[in-house]
Amino acid sequence: MKTFVLDASLALEWFAESASTEVLAKRSLLEDHVAVVPTLWRFEVMNAVSTWRRRGDISHADCAVLLHDIMQIPFGTVDEGDPELVVSLASAHGLSAYDATYLRVAMITGDPLATSDAALERVANEVGVTCL
Repeated sequence: MKTFVLDASLALEWFAESASTEVLAKRSLLEDHVAVVPTLWRFEVMNAVSTWRRRGDISHADCAVLLHDIMQIPFGTVDEGDPELVVSLASAHGLSAYDATYLRVAMITGDPLATSDAALERVANEVGVTCL
């Protein structure tokens, strides 16, 4: 089965009521692909959901449903390797360490990157990583 690197922000957008057609189209990747994610992915998802809950953007019940649904995405975890390489990548391209981690995983695995982050997509293209 084919694989792709899944950015947490895109995965979260898949479950938003306001998700665009373009974002939802990327969800169809799961029909014939398995997502691979860096070790920080689950923490990024939990952080976003807990922030929304704390701000009152979603109810406790909706929080539980969202976490359940997003964790049903079939994914494998890939270690991003040397932290120094992630920091160097972030510094060289003006990315957060989080975004550089997704880019690093795509570089390690050779898998395309699925993101809705325009800056991350631009840098990925610059370094030869295919974006979906």
